[in-house]
Amino acid sequence: MLRRIRIQNHALIHEVEMTLEEGFHVFTGETGSGKSILLGAIGLLLGDRADTSGVGLHGDRAVIEGEFVAPQLEGWLRDADLPLARSISVRREVLRNGRSRVFINDAQAAVGQLKELGSHLVHIHRQDDLGASLERTSLVRVLDLAGNHKSVKDTYDQTYAVWREAKDDLAKLEALMHAPSGDVDYLSHQIRELQALRPEDIDWEQLQAELNSLQHASALHEGLQLAAVACDAEDTGALTRMESARRALSSLEGVNAEVDEALGRLASVRIELADLASTLHDLVDQKQPDPARLTQLEAQYDTVMRAMRKHQVDRPEALSELLQRLTQQVQSLQGLEEAHHEALARETQCRKDLHEAGTVLTARRTEAGKRLVEDVLPLLGQLKMPHADMAWKLPPCDADALGMDEPEIWFTTNPGSPLLPLVKVASGGERARFMLALKSVMAGIQSTPVVVLDEIDTGVSGEVAAHMGRAMKHIAAAPDTQQVLAVTHLPQVAAQAQHHWEVSKTTDGASTYVNVCALEGETRRFAVATMLSGDNVTEEALGQAAKLIEAS
Repeated sequence: MLRRIRIQNHALIHEVEMTLEEGFHVFTGETGSGKSILLGAIGLLLGDRADTSGVGLHGDRAVIEGEFVAPQLEGWLRDADLPLARSISVRREVLRNGRSRVFINDAQAAVGQLKELGSHLVHIHRQDDLGASLERTSLVRVLDLAGNHKSVKDTYDQTYAVWREAKDDLAKLEALMHAPSGDVDYLSHQIRELQALRPEDIDWEQLQAELNSLQHASALHEGLQLAAVACDAEDTGALTRMESARRALSSLEGVNAEVDEALGRLASVRIELADLASTLHDLVDQKQPDPARLTQLEAQYDTVMRAMRKHQVDRPEALSELLQRLTQQVQSLQGLEEAHHEALARETQCRKDLHEAGTVLTARRTEAGKRLVEDVLPLLGQLKMPHADMAWKLPPCDADALGMDEPEIWFTTNPGSPLLPLVKVASGGERARFMLALKSVMAGIQSTPVVVLDEIDTGVSGEVAAHMGRAMKHIAAAPDTQQVLAVTHLPQVAAQAQHHWEVSKTTDGASTYVNVCALEGETRRFAVATMLSGDNVTEEALGQAAKLIEAS
């Protein structure tokens, strides 16, 4: 249950802190008093999307803190790698700069984690949710929970997943068979072209280097010749001059240490220069123009470049990879007909299995629908719909993740009138009463610890309102539910509550604030009387309020 909530600087709420007990709580107040702001803060605590417009004027952030008693979620905390504690503390900060931070048990968490946690803690039902509650997804969930046939639904889910996989595999094979790339002859032609190119034997860097050298062979040959002559020409070459320098100093060897060092360096340079001259002469012989080899390399280079452009790759190694893929694809295509036959047979069998699982699931849902009718109709009678009748219809549909049926609720409130889809024939008040009756039944089956009802009693009054209040109290007393928090304008509903909170606005002339206070005794009686008679509270209204509260 929600044990405590503290709201700071959220919209018009400067600071509000509430400690809540188990049971049925109502929140009342004039229209525009701030009840929606309070619910918005609770929504942020459960992972709703944050909006910077909700940050108040008293700081750079809005802070909403809540403490939940939910020992059943210890496993969830462990799986989410969040700290374990006797209660779950949640803190949501919304900054004016647009950022939002979440803490669960003082550990920073993601908004997605908070939203998942919130779905296990609190269920919020608003009046404008009535339409969504009658959509297929919601109705399927109701029937599956009421039927308690999780194993049947799990079997369907598994069968559906297997069929989807088989169907996708078949579709892929059929696409291959009809795609241009499914032409074995064309692919084989591409393979032959690539095999002739022998991309695995191409050293692309070496080919480019040799080609570049041959393209500049004449200039290289001439330059190397000049360099070699400059090194070892008989009269003017560098070696001859180096030898002359060595002889000039050799007679002075041993006279001076520095001269000896210079003489040694001359000897070393002469040896290096002689080796360089030999290398240059070798290169002169190697770098001869070779027109035939140049033509061969240019043809090979052009062939590789054309292949790379054709296949839209940027390196020759990718041609080898493409050759392997094409070879595998041809091998696959050559056995495609047999594979297609096997895939078709598998998809047919999986579809048959799915139909069987779907038929069982629909049958169990049909049984659950009948039991729900038996449980809901008496409650509708108590809600002043004594002639109401209903039935679940489950027309077939194409198989999907939800099943092979489209549940609908057919409904009437008039004796002798035919059943028709509830979404078409029920008024807003009738829908509200129906959904409250259904929720009352479902609360005894499975529910979240906290249920929030936002003005779902709109459109009713009088004795019907009193019955709706009792239905809300019944939900709060269900085994899996610990609290019902209801926003209401009806005194008959407010009188049924075990805990009464009043939401109001005050102003100091410069700012407006939303306050929330607990009502007991006379203050509660006065609030209920105000709901009965408006601002002019009479003794008669006070007496009637007392009777309503006492009767609850």
